[in-house]
Amino acid sequence: MSRRLVAVVALALTTLLASAPAAEARRVSGESIEIRGIVTDAGGQPLDDVRVVLEASRTVFSLREFRPVARDTVRVTAVTNASGSYSLRWPWDSFYNHFELVAGVPVRTASGEELQVLERKEITRRLGRDGEVTVPIVVEHASFIRNLRRFLATVDSADEQRVHREQGRPDRIEISGGAESWWYFDRGRRYDFRDGRLIEVKTFDPVRRP
Repeated sequence: MSRRLVAVVALALTTLLASAPAAEARRVSGESIEIRGIVTDAGGQPLDDVRVVLEASRTVFSLREFRPVARDTVRVTAVTNASGSYSLRWPWDSFYNHFELVAGVPVRTASGEELQVLERKEITRRLGRDGEVTVPIVVEHASFIRNLRRFLATVDSADEQRVHREQGRPDRIEISGGAESWWYFDRGRRYDFRDGRLIEVKTFDPVRRP
């Protein structure tokens, strides 16, 4: 394929991507759009305290990567209540042509807090139509949330809190003979606790998480 043809195809795709949402959008600039719904597990049980993030971006075709890429991403965040409900608002701006909803929970890592994404939904076409937007979200792997919360509920001693703050959530926890070991495989460390007190730190060659 010649460079000129590549450029023509890229230009056509860019134009298509930029204009498609606007063609069906009936929104007014600055219009406040409510986006709401309920987050549940696969069995229909509501999930509280889950972060729901609206990611709005300008999607364009990149000649360098020869694929659509998202730029100028902005985010609006809500947190589900006890009934699993969330609600957030977005001021309509035709500059943005790609929208996704992300559901997840914050997880502590060695580099800080990160959002563990559990579900992602594209809502570009839905957001472009008139009226409020209702998007239910089903988290298929809700066990991750429950296991994380069970772990956090046990982190109560000063030593445990310090290690969790510095190293994040362990890759594996082993309990044996009254002792508890936290494994961090990619950092090659194991922290051994007894009654919440750190008694030993063992090092080994870092390995991929099993």
